Amino acid sequence: MPNDIFIYIGENAAGQVIEYCQEHHKDKLMLVADENTYAAAGQSLEAKLKAAGFDVKTALLTGEEIIATERYFVDVMLQTGQEERAYIAVGSGSITDITRFVSFHTRSDFMAFPTAASVDGYTSAGAPSVIVGFKKTVMCHSPQAVFGDLAVLSAAPQVMTASGFGDMLGKYIALADWQLGHLLWNEPFDAEICRRVQIALQSCVDHAEAIGQASQDGLQALLDGLIESGFCMLDFNGSRPASGSEHQVSHHLEMKLIEQQRPAVLHGAKVGASTVIMAGLYDKLRQMSRAEALERLEEAELTPADVHRQAIRAAYPAIADKVMAEQSKFLAMTEADFDQLKHKIADHWTEIQAIAATVPTPDQVTTWLTQVGGATTLQSLGFSDAEVAEAVRNAHYLRDRFNVDKLGHIIGLSLVSVNHDFMPTR
Repeated sequence: MPNDIFIYIGENAAGQVIEYCQEHHKDKLMLVADENTYAAAGQSLEAKLKAAGFDVKTALLTGEEIIATERYFVDVMLQTGQEERAYIAVGSGSITDITRFVSFHTRSDFMAFPTAASVDGYTSAGAPSVIVGFKKTVMCHSPQAVFGDLAVLSAAPQVMTASGFGDMLGKYIALADWQLGHLLWNEPFDAEICRRVQIALQSCVDHAEAIGQASQDGLQALLDGLIESGFCMLDFNGSRPASGSEHQVSHHLEMKLIEQQRPAVLHGAKVGASTVIMAGLYDKLRQMSRAEALERLEEAELTPADVHRQAIRAAYPAIADKVMAEQSKFLAMTEADFDQLKHKIADHWTEIQAIAATVPTPDQVTTWLTQVGGATTLQSLGFSDAEVAEAVRNAHYLRDRFNVDKLGHIIGLSLVSVNHDFMPTR
C-alpha cells in the first residue's frame, strides 16, 4: 500500500486532523460539505479546528442533489475566494470529487474526511464528474490524508454503507472484465494490483454480516477495502482495476437521471444491482461449452460501423461525438480485425471460462447485497425495465474497454427482462 497518503481510521478523527494540520503547517483551511454532512461531522470538525487556532472557512453546498458538475465546482471556487487554503472534503463521493477537482485546478492541498463508507474513490486521483452532460473521470490528484471517524461512519444511513459494499462487490466484475480486456484486447494489466483488489474484496465479503449490522469492525473492514481499491486505481493510474461493465451501466443510468432532471441514485447502489446483471452474463459464459462458443462465433458477423454510430446517436444524442471518439478503435475494426478477434476468443475459450469462474453467481451476489440492506435490482432503485434494457444494451460504448458485455454482443448473448431480473439468453 502506498505510504505517501496519511490514513487514519479510528476514534476521534478530528483530533488527528488537528495534529496533522499542525505538523504540516496548514493554518488556513477550507471545509467543503453539504447540509447533511455538515450536520453529521462538518460542524463539529469546524468548531474543533477553530478552537485549536486554525483559520477556517466552510463552503456549504445546497440543493436537493449534490453532484460533481460545473455548477458545484464554480460554487466552491467562489465561496473560497482568492485566498490560499488547504481543502478538507467532509462528505462522501460527490463532495470528495468536487473538492478534489477544485483543489487540483487551484493548485491547493486536499484532505478527505469521509462521512460514509459509500465509495472507493477517497484515495484515488480521479474525479468522476459530469461535464456538459458526459460522465467521465477527470484525472486530478489524490488527497494528502484521509481521516475516517468510526463513530461517524457507523452512524451513516445504512443505505450509504450498502452503497459502499455494492461498489466493492462490483470489483468481481471489474477484475474479470480487466482480465478479458488483457486477454482479448491487449489492454495493460497488473497482476499484483489485481491481487490486492481481490484481497480487499474478500475481506469485505467476509465481513458482510458485520457491515449489515453497521458495527465498527464491519465499517473498518469496508472502509479499508474502499481505500485500498482507491490506492490500486492510483497505482495503476486509472480506474480499470475497480471499474468494469457494472460501472458503465451505472454511468449510463446516472447520465439519464441528470438529463431528465430526476433525483440521483447512489452510485454504489446502481453498481451493486448492475453487478447482479453482469454476474448473470458471466454465469452464462461459465456454462457454455467450447462447441457452443465456436458455433456462435461461426455465426457472428461484423456489425457495420454506421450501425454502431446510429445506436450511439440514439442512446447518447447530446454526447454522441464524444462517445464515438471513445470507441474509435472499435468502430475502425475491419473484417480481418473481426476475424482475428473471433479466432482469439476461440483459442482462449478455456481461459475465458476460468475468468468467468472467478465471478460469483447472481444468486450469491443478491444474497450478499440483501445481507447489508442493499438494492438487488435496478428496478427497485426506480428504473423501468426499458431503461435497464437500454443501459445494458448500450453501456459498452461508454469506455474504450473490452468488457463482458462487449463479448456478449459479439457471441450473440443479449440481456432480456424476466420478472424484473435481467439474465442472459441467446
